[in-house]
Amino acid sequence: MKKYLPLILAASLLATPAVSAQQAGAVDPAERAKIEAVIQDYLMENPEIIMLAVRELQRRQTVAQMKPTIDLYRDYLENEKDAPVLGNPNGDVTIVEFFDYRCGFCRRHYPAVMKLVQEDGNIRLVPRQFPILDQPGATPLSMMAARAALAAQRQGKFAQFHKAVMTSSGQITEDGLYTIAASVGLDVARLKTDMNDKLIDKKIQNELAIGKDIGFEGTPGYIIGDDVVLGAEGYERLKDAVVRARKQVAENTAPKAD
Repeated sequence: MKKYLPLILAASLLATPAVSAQQAGAVDPAERAKIEAVIQDYLMENPEIIMLAVRELQRRQTVAQMKPTIDLYRDYLENEKDAPVLGNPNGDVTIVEFFDYRCGFCRRHYPAVMKLVQEDGNIRLVPRQFPILDQPGATPLSMMAARAALAAQRQGKFAQFHKAVMTSSGQITEDGLYTIAASVGLDVARLKTDMNDKLIDKKIQNELAIGKDIGFEGTPGYIIGDDVVLGAEGYERLKDAVVRARKQVAENTAPKAD
């Protein structure tokens, strides 16, 4: 941020309405030309700042569009009883992740997500099933994997099954899911029975409907406080969102001045 300070200060002198409208006559034309030259030179030498500004604008627009619906479902998404929670169950920041087990981006991004959760130590990660990659007429493997994960939750092994699937190589298959289940100590016969439970199917359909209502069209998608991360944007982007969310929590809980 410090490296951009000269540009910010220079731009503010020209962009502030109070200066341009009320004090334009007081600004020496030569000084104004110098400021404009500073801005032009700085942008030419540091064009990445333009992309940073564009990304920040897109982030704010996305949040503004999705936030009302997120707030409608927030308590359910973050605090549903018996929902799988990874990381610190008492963490001060919650990440809600919409994902599909067959999503290559989700699986490749998994190490970055878990690195942040483990290094931070105070994050609750709530995975939400969003199996959107199944195609009509094809075996619904995304839905099968989602059902298997929630069935594993009933045996107290969601975390183990989730990790094993997310770090597995190759394409997901039905037999492969059962092999993974057995490898983490699940009762596969019970798993298969629970996978056909209508309550599990209803829960997945509910999460699909909520994700689509919020506006998620692909995976992964993350809700972190009042921020939204669309896609596998990496460790630093997630970390920035957590910092922003933690600051928001601190501001909301700070004592009000008399």
